[in-house]
Amino acid sequence: MAQKGFLLIADITGYTMFLTSSELEHAQGVLDALFKSIFAEIRAPITLSNLQGDAALAHLPDGNVPQRQYPLDAIERIYCSFANTLAAMRLNTTCTCNACRNMGGLDLKFFLHHGEYAVQTLAGRSELQGPEVIRLHRLMKNSVTKATGIRAYALVTEPAADAIGLPDFFAGAIRHVEHTDDFGDIVCRVYDLAPVFAKWRGSRRVFVERDEPLAFESMEVDLPVPPAIAWAYVTDVDKKIRWQQGLDGMTMTGLVGGRVVPGAVQHCAHGKDSTVHEIVDWRPFDYVTWHIGTPMGTVARQTAEFTPLADGGTHLSLRSAKVESANPLAQAFIRFMMPLAAAKKLAETQRASKAALQRLVAEDTKLAAPTAA
Repeated sequence: MAQKGFLLIADITGYTMFLTSSELEHAQGVLDALFKSIFAEIRAPITLSNLQGDAALAHLPDGNVPQRQYPLDAIERIYCSFANTLAAMRLNTTCTCNACRNMGGLDLKFFLHHGEYAVQTLAGRSELQGPEVIRLHRLMKNSVTKATGIRAYALVTEPAADAIGLPDFFAGAIRHVEHTDDFGDIVCRVYDLAPVFAKWRGSRRVFVERDEPLAFESMEVDLPVPPAIAWAYVTDVDKKIRWQQGLDGMTMTGLVGGRVVPGAVQHCAHGKDSTVHEIVDWRPFDYVTWHIGTPMGTVARQTAEFTPLADGGTHLSLRSAKVESANPLAQAFIRFMMPLAAAKKLAETQRASKAALQRLVAEDTKLAAPTAA
């Protein structure tokens, strides 16, 4: 049956040269580790179709997309996993064989398209078929690196960029036109992934640990959806307002190119009052940490952590640390002034939010489930 959605190829750059100029046994070990780093991050709601030599083909039906920026977050997460694995191998090896010397020539690039395709099962394997699948494969032989000098990139076709719907973000990407014999000129947007990895690697970790003192009890809940879907319920303000109790409204500012990034701020309205939640650590789809503004310049760290479960679901842990400040007097005063009754009220609100989240996810999951023929 035909469906519409995103088609994604992750392709290892330098694969053929690496294999032909390296000892096969060592080269295979390097490639196995890199492919594992890619496959580990191609998770639901993305589905891996097959491995095609040096490339992995996957798809994501429109109905399974949790957030507009999800395809970009997923690509960047896969790339960071690959680049981190490669960097670790290069750093830790003392081997002088050709394979270990040639690792530096490897990298990863992505091709993202949107259109109609069909999924057919042949000999127990899932195969994607249709003209749009062919169109995407034609883009793998391209002039991007020659034209831009970029080796690690995401090439997003115009239909895919339109389907994502972040015009400000793509306005900042490089416009590239690739000519093909079969499909003519294909307009694309290209952006460099190397700075994404550099930023990811250098960013400061801000986290509420499970064993540190909390302002009130944590929210611990198992949700019957994969981490990327659970992530959307917590980080997307349109979804969060549907289950977060005690709020009259929620908006977000500080987006970059329409995307949520560290530094973005959730503004939560409570009657005449409001609180500000600034994102200070953003690791899709593992955890997000906010600094919540509290009186006298103090802040409260809050972390939402997403742990995949064996059944395909997610354990969500939402933890709020006690208020803190660089000013020890302000920190001590605010902690002293926060009475037990306030902590009790916050805990009650959190329990009500947990119940509302469970109901919402259950309802949405039921609505999304395919009906029997």
